[in-house]
Amino acid sequence: MSASSAPLPLQTHSNRFWSDPQSVPRLAVLLLNAPLAPHWRLSGPPALSPSTNSDPPTSELFRSLWNNAELRMCADGGANRLFDGSTGSGGSESGDDVLPPHCIKGDLDSLREDVRAFYAARGALVERDPGQDSNDLDKCLELIFARQEREPARGRFAVVIFGALGGRLDQEMQNLNALFCWHDRFQQLALLSEDATARLLLPGARHVIEPNFAFETRTCGLIPLAGACAATTTAGLQWDLRGQEMRFGGLISSSNHVADGHAVVHVENSHPLVWTTELRK
Repeated sequence: MSASSAPLPLQTHSNRFWSDPQSVPRLAVLLLNAPLAPHWRLSGPPALSPSTNSDPPTSELFRSLWNNAELRMCADGGANRLFDGSTGSGGSESGDDVLPPHCIKGDLDSLREDVRAFYAARGALVERDPGQDSNDLDKCLELIFARQEREPARGRFAVVIFGALGGRLDQEMQNLNALFCWHDRFQQLALLSEDATARLLLPGARHVIEPNFAFETRTCGLIPLAGACAATTTAGLQWDLRGQEMRFGGLISSSNHVADGHAVVHVENSHPLVWTTELRK
């Protein structure tokens, strides 16, 4: 695709650490103020995988990543969601099944007082930022980045944001906008909902995508969210693209699939694309 004779650099986007969160050097997990998926288990003993491998089922994904993260954050009312899911609605009274957040940040217009007191007593920093020029997600990402900058020798964070897709469309668009605003700050940045994942693929690289099929289905998409993508070439999809233009009002690669027998997808794109996958239930 590139007019240059020099090969484009490889950029790997891997979710394989979901099966072993401690395998990623630095992990930050952020919970937004959105309903937690009903099938996500925040209390009780870990569920057993129905498969023959050692991967936990998707119902354990949030708890596994959260409890193994170096930095656990709630954006404002996200702390209410965590509390209600782990203590207030049938979870253990102590909330010990999921670890407390290290920090709760935002304008705190949604944070309940009982939740603030509960997590503050367990060591959580509760930080109010009343600024109206940025949203709670950006405020939390600023804190994660500031911590990363204080310890540059330790490398960059892989950031996983739960509760980022679905719900109000304007808020979902703002969360997707964060991929564009923060793409160069972290080792990787992914948005998750109960149904889907999203990450940004920028031009100027040969993208190597490694899904984790213990948690993701083979259903996927490439969305030209920021405007027309003049040319996209892929390998490893059921319906590969071979240099076609994608744009709203024209072709969009939705409801595609990682081809059977393929564990990796390769993408080269002339303009930004959002890669999406479906989560297993």
